[in-house]
Parts: sequence; C-alpha cells; structure tokens
Amino acid sequence: MLLTKEKEEQLITVAELFQMELEEGYYYELLNGHIVKKQAPSPQHQEAVSNLNWFLNNFVREHDLGKVYTSPIDVFFDKYNNTQPDILFIKKERLFIVTEHGIEGHPDLIVEVLSKSTYKQDRYEKIELYRKFGVPEYWIADPEYKIIDVYSLENNAYTMDCFDIECANFGSKILTDIKIDMAKVFA
Repeated sequence: MLLTKEKEEQLITVAELFQMELEEGYYYELLNGHIVKKQAPSPQHQEAVSNLNWFLNNFVREHDLGKVYTSPIDVFFDKYNNTQPDILFIKKERLFIVTEHGIEGHPDLIVEVLSKSTYKQDRYEKIELYRKFGVPEYWIADPEYKIIDVYSLENNAYTMDCFDIECANFGSKILTDIKIDMAKVFA
C-alpha cells in the first residue's frame, strides 16, 4: 500500500500571485510555483547593477543589437515561474517577446547581482530555471568578492566561460566584441 501526503503541496501560478494582496515594500518572484519575497537591494548591489547596465546599454545601443532592461521588470517563463532579473538583454530580432506586461519568454542574457538575501536563489535555483527555459547566457555578479561568473548554455547545460579573477576584462558569446573591465563594475 502506497502512503500519500494528506495535502499535496499547493503551487502558486503567476495569475494567482498577481491577484494576491502582498506586503508592500518588497519585490516578489515566483520560482517553481513558490513565492520568493525580496528586500530592497543594498547600495553596493545597486552600484554594480548601474555600472553593468551602463556597459551593456552603451554597447547594445552603439551596435543596434536590441534592448537592455533593468529590474524591476517581469520575465514570464511559464505559469509557475516569473522572475525579475537585475539586468536582461533581448536581441533585436526577438523583441517581439517584450509586451505591455513584461518579457514573455526567455531573454538572451540575464545578469543577477548577488545579495545576502538572494544568494541561494541566484546561485542555485535561478541558474537551473534559466537553464531549463533556454537562457543562452547567465552572469552572476558578486559585489562582495568583486567577481562575475559568466555561463553559456551548450547542449542544455551551462558551462562557465569566466570565473573570478581570471577574467579581469571579460566578454560575452551573446554580445560578441564587448569587453567589460571588472574593476570598473565594482568601483
């Protein structure tokens, strides 16, 4: 005889999340049907976001490659997954996924800047989510250690293209020819 749980785990959908009355002053994401409550980021976090956004936006505009967006902006992967990446890039030919509601589909590049409160989600849960939904490139920036890990999706798995100090000036497979000075990101 199989034993079953008396109450199955209730997964929340994106539609249900948007109907809920949630505590103000926080950001909310939905990861695999579970609500993640996020606090406002630290100044150190925001400086890294601002600096990375500056590099990416200038490069993308100069080469007319697409659009760069910063949080808060909703990215809808499916009915159980809605994130608000710190920075994202969408290629010009895929801008059709940008709607009045947010981004409906996977961006071409996602950047998450680590915070103490989001470390676990960004480093473990989101990397798996982004892999599952085919995000071609994922960067994890760590302002505390002043490093950026760059992951590229190959054969449905992420490979690390750049790690730690070995990439003082790092680039991107998605944004070819871009060179970002890591020291200036965390200045």
